[in-house]
Amino acid sequence: MRSFENFKKKMKLSGDSLRSEHILDSQNLLNEVFADDSSYRPDMYFWELNKDSYVDAESIQIRLFDKKYSSANGVNMAFQTLYDCPIVVGDIIYDKDKGKYLLCTESHNIANVHWQGKLALCNWILKWQNNKGDVLQYPCFDINSTQYNSGEQSNKQFTIGSSQHSVLLPSDENTVILNSPQRFYLDKNSEKPTSFIVTQNDTTAYNIGDKGIVRVTLLECVNDNDTDRPDLGICDYIEPQTIIANQKVSKQGIKAEILYSSATVKSGGNAQTFTAKFIDSYNNEIYDIKAKWQIICSFSKELNIIYQGNSVLISIDNDRYVDEYFKLIVFDETKSCSTSMLVKVGALL
Repeated sequence: MRSFENFKKKMKLSGDSLRSEHILDSQNLLNEVFADDSSYRPDMYFWELNKDSYVDAESIQIRLFDKKYSSANGVNMAFQTLYDCPIVVGDIIYDKDKGKYLLCTESHNIANVHWQGKLALCNWILKWQNNKGDVLQYPCFDINSTQYNSGEQSNKQFTIGSSQHSVLLPSDENTVILNSPQRFYLDKNSEKPTSFIVTQNDTTAYNIGDKGIVRVTLLECVNDNDTDRPDLGICDYIEPQTIIANQKVSKQGIKAEILYSSATVKSGGNAQTFTAKFIDSYNNEIYDIKAKWQIICSFSKELNIIYQGNSVLISIDNDRYVDEYFKLIVFDETKSCSTSMLVKVGALL
């Protein structure tokens, strides 16, 4: 009996059951030999938004192995960390040695002994401004998804641009609110980069654990030479002082509307006029907001477009595009409010 009592006292010190004792033993054994494995990687850190230096940051004890590549999922690899260093879905790991970023897409607690999962190699830095004018830079995994659904839905035919991309980002307060008409550059050509507009932000399909991932679908769109800044890598750039000047207005619950007499533009006919209207929370019209327009379709060069104040006049003279649709988007200069509609190309007779 004395031996059994001593055993129970020992269990209270190291674990409340035989299973807990085994878990603690396994954790301690792994801690002792973890850094001895050839897959162990020093100089790995948790990524932080807009962090420039990791000199004072604490590195992660991590093993990387089973590196693979596929055209659909890019470069992926398995990871293993100690139990007291969990990496969850949506975390981004910075590889200081290689200057690369890795996005966690899968993570599992293995018997309370260690963590194991998958990391995807990020291949792009997505840049944009928030509503305060701050420039945000997020490592992401970008894949060309032209063959997949763009996220636009309509019970009628809707023609989209020639290129679509799908971007995986960590889910946080900055990424879950990404929506049209937010635009980004996805192009290494810094002189004439191609811009893309958000058509869908899936915030639920990868909502795993405490953080998760958002999948943002982007559609190729027309550049705006007036506000785009290829030198900064940012579309629709707004000077911070302009945003501060308009901050009071954007907090008043302003809504955008499109006024029109017909949602059909007839080929060979007169131009249809679409007018932007901005109203406050009391349904009063605001007249000092300048409207910006965006047209999304594969035949935008065939459209005759004239801007007059906060109105846009659109016509077309090409029967080839009868029964096609284009998306018309209007938003204010600070992108605090927007709305959109589908416009049909109809036959004159």
